[in-house]
Amino acid sequence: MDGIKNILDLFDKYFLILMIVQGLVTRIYDYNNFKKNNVISGAKKARVFGDTIIILAICLYILRYIFV
Repeated sequence: MDGIKNILDLFDKYFLILMIVQGLVTRIYDYNNFKKNNVISGAKKARVFGDTIIILAICLYILRYIFV
């Protein structure tokens, strides 16, 4: 259990902000870039990947406060 605590302890507010910014860049910038270049499947994947990063970061941040 101590190993899980050490891992969850890494997910502080600065990491959360970094992951949200990275997810938004992927979701907005990469999506628009793929869409402009007519790579629709890549655009959809970029949007899903960006959303997944944001949701995962928020979940890990909440888990940090539950278990630490």
